[in-house]
Amino acid sequence: MTMLQQTARPVPAHGKTLVKATGLSKRYGSTHALSGVDVSVAAGEILGLVGHNGAGKSTLMRALAGREAADAGQIDWHGGGPWNQRTAERNGVRMVYQELALCPDLTISENIALSSPTATGLRWRARAERVLVETLDHVFPDHGINIMRLAGDLPMPQRQMVEIARALCTPNLTLLILDEPTESLSLDATRQMYRALRELAARGVGMVLISHRMQEVLEHTDRIAVMRDGRVVEIVETGDTSEERLLVAMGGEVRADTATMHRIEDADSGGAFTRREVAATQAFELPFSVASGEIVGLAGLAGHGQERLLHRLWSGGRGIAVAARRAYVPGDRQSSGVFPLWSVAENVTISATRELSTFGVISAAERKSVAEDWVQRLHVKGGSRASITALSGGNQQKVLVARAFASDAPLVLLDDPFRGVDVKTKNELYALMRVEASRGRSIVWYSTENGEMAHCDRVYVFRSGAIVSEITDTEITEERIIADSFGADPRSSEEQR
Repeated sequence: MTMLQQTARPVPAHGKTLVKATGLSKRYGSTHALSGVDVSVAAGEILGLVGHNGAGKSTLMRALAGREAADAGQIDWHGGGPWNQRTAERNGVRMVYQELALCPDLTISENIALSSPTATGLRWRARAERVLVETLDHVFPDHGINIMRLAGDLPMPQRQMVEIARALCTPNLTLLILDEPTESLSLDATRQMYRALRELAARGVGMVLISHRMQEVLEHTDRIAVMRDGRVVEIVETGDTSEERLLVAMGGEVRADTATMHRIEDADSGGAFTRREVAATQAFELPFSVASGEIVGLAGLAGHGQERLLHRLWSGGRGIAVAARRAYVPGDRQSSGVFPLWSVAENVTISATRELSTFGVISAAERKSVAEDWVQRLHVKGGSRASITALSGGNQQKVLVARAFASDAPLVLLDDPFRGVDVKTKNELYALMRVEASRGRSIVWYSTENGEMAHCDRVYVFRSGAIVSEITDTEITEERIIADSFGADPRSSEEQR
């Protein structure tokens, strides 16, 4: 019997308020992360929370989870009493963070043992492991996760599954907070997760879902709260709103159009360039290559070889012909992306050291100028002098993308670079990539969102560690990518119709 199927302690009747925040305010230096926020979550409700990067969503959720104290305002729980991390955990509040919290040097089994609330009595560890495996099997059938493996050795999608399952193992779960839970999940795993959330809602568990994927929020929530600049500016019934209305409430709808591209880069494309092969390999069944000026996408089910190809292109070696200079945006920004002790400016310009130095000496003025230029172009909230860890997850991701393009590398490798990035920034980054390609830069881009592949010139679809198809131009559709991912031939089904 899984934790989802167990009989929990009595919860408040459906619709009764579980937690209510009133007038919450929080500052980090000169940054107002929260400015008088009012919001509530009811039993059995899934509340969607949307807003651009830096709007205050994660800060609000940490306050609701008792992980961070607000400077002003109060949080009232249905059980009463002061609100802090201990009382939140005692009342069955659990949060799944955007930045995964597994210890990479411990096995999954050891991770669950560390966080298990059942870590008492005889054979407590075996019980914790059994409950986790049962929950994984129930929520994500065919997950393929060996809990004896090191957490750091698992691909990002599997680590995300473990994080979600670990939260669902919480006894007497009452309030579940999910911060971008599907950014690394496949389409099937995403559907499975939402099915589990609906089971929890039917039991009376309240939930908060933070996501930049508007269609998921519209499909799976009951109400939606919109945040902008540290405030909740609108709370609506999901059935009474639309994606367009939500985007406008967030701060204006932005589409990837010519105006966006010109706003990002006013200069011309730098003139004509000689088209040449920048990287190639025969190591993945069908041959792979990317030429100068191309944006090449890597698609298919998560964990089927896309990240392995990126790693091989980055590290070079036998069987790989690749440009000597290349830049890389890793998929896990916390373990292999940001330099946590450095400022935004230092993180942005580390890849441009060669261009910024004269006889081995780096110009501080040049570094500042380059950093501030990229901060302005990508609207990094916090500024170039801020500590990188003071930024929201989405703004940290912008810094990593800026770092790659601030270099003069002719080849840029992107491992799911827009995870946790809002729709406005995504559209600006799509335009940025097109501008850089027009200047002759080559981009190899893996994304877990098949719809993003429409911005590519060519797409390689992976299945079981091999490239199974190459798609170009108008053939690049979600339907074609999904069909090739599962081995189906979409043309045969069209002929049958």
